Amino acid sequence: MKSKYVMINGFAFSEESDMEKLKEYARQGWILEDIEGGFFYKLRKDKSQDIIYNLDYQTEANEEYFTIFKEAGWNRIVSVENYMHIFSAQAGTKPIYSDCDSEIDKYTSIRNLTRKGTLYSLILAIALIGLLVVSLVAIKPIFLIIVGLLIIDIFVFVFNFMPYLAYSSRIKQIKKDGTCNCKAIDNKSSWILYAISGVLWLAIGIWHLTGKLYFSAVFFIIFGAFFIFSSLAYFKKYKKSL
Repeated sequence: MKSKYVMINGFAFSEESDMEKLKEYARQGWILEDIEGGFFYKLRKDKSQDIIYNLDYQTEANEEYFTIFKEAGWNRIVSVENYMHIFSAQAGTKPIYSDCDSEIDKYTSIRNLTRKGTLYSLILAIALIGLLVVSLVAIKPIFLIIVGLLIIDIFVFVFNFMPYLAYSSRIKQIKKDGTCNCKAIDNKSSWILYAISGVLWLAIGIWHLTGKLYFSAVFFIIFGAFFIFSSLAYFKKYKKSL
């Protein structure tokens, strides 16, 4: 059996485009089978199928939850840590979420989950910054260890905070307009994410530069510049999609 792997663009930022992409792959005979490593769709080779996909968020999924989807014609394909679930159905099947209230409910649980991740990582960052100051004065040998932990925590914060903003924007727009301009939200979230990531990479590069680690400094600075330029491209797309 042949398989291929396709990168996930990010559920919070490109949910609709990813589901449309999987639909097109199914028409070509590549059917979603699983998610590998949290970053790739695993597709299996099969006959061409006219099916559609739906991503849902449910942090307390149980048998009754999956039965509701199944009775409506939606079959579960894969779940990610029991809070993200991808379903498939024949083209033309009625969506589970067909009104504003139910669509808002869909995003509320995952928004709350990313909010917790944002808060916890922020608290940890504040604590690590405090330890960083103490290590400079009294415990210098652990300085680099704390810096490494702080960098990791910053990335955890970013990858919770940005989805939180995206889900919050979806909920806010649905409440306001009764619909969601997903392209605008995706582009807005992407340009902010790329900008923050670019600044982080540049900061790491400058830090390496001050430590005379010239080779790695150049690498991180170039990487940061790439993210900054990418953020500008997404910002232009965002302005056009308004």
